[in-house]
Amino acid sequence: MKTKTVLKYLCVIQFLLQLTGLFAAELTIPAATLVRLNLEENLSTRSSKTGEMVKFTVVETIKIGSKTIIKQGAVARAQLEKVRRPGNFGRNGSLKLRYLTVTSARGKEIPITLGEKSIKTNEQMGLAAGASLGGYMILGPIGLIGGTFVRGKHIDIPKGTQLVVEVAQDTKF
Repeated sequence: MKTKTVLKYLCVIQFLLQLTGLFAAELTIPAATLVRLNLEENLSTRSSKTGEMVKFTVVETIKIGSKTIIKQGAVARAQLEKVRRPGNFGRNGSLKLRYLTVTSARGKEIPITLGEKSIKTNEQMGLAAGASLGGYMILGPIGLIGGTFVRGKHIDIPKGTQLVVEVAQDTKF
């Protein structure tokens, strides 16, 4: 009699373990899933330095079906890959960011990038920070000598600037 009871309990335990496995199944966050970010600090060619880490937060929650993948307010990180100050001949300063990760609802780091889809979205939405945050000014008839006295402009990106990035690759959640 006791053997039957033990077997029943073992069957119930095995069933519960299998059921738990179904609920804990991993989802895949598809590459190119768009994530809207908010810059949490001022960036400037006057004070920012190459290699510095830059903090962003997620503007709106990202879900797959009813499952929250990335929560509003989650932290995203980028690194200033190159900071160039303005120069002679009207050359403006520039800031080049390398987007790294955003933190998922489970605390996992998800790789992000500024890809083709997110660049188009930034342009369509008129968001300030797109593929290029600085550029070059072409000098007209001023010539080489006059150009040495024409100074480019600094780039300043204020805290609160929003942009859209995308998940860099299919990522298990």
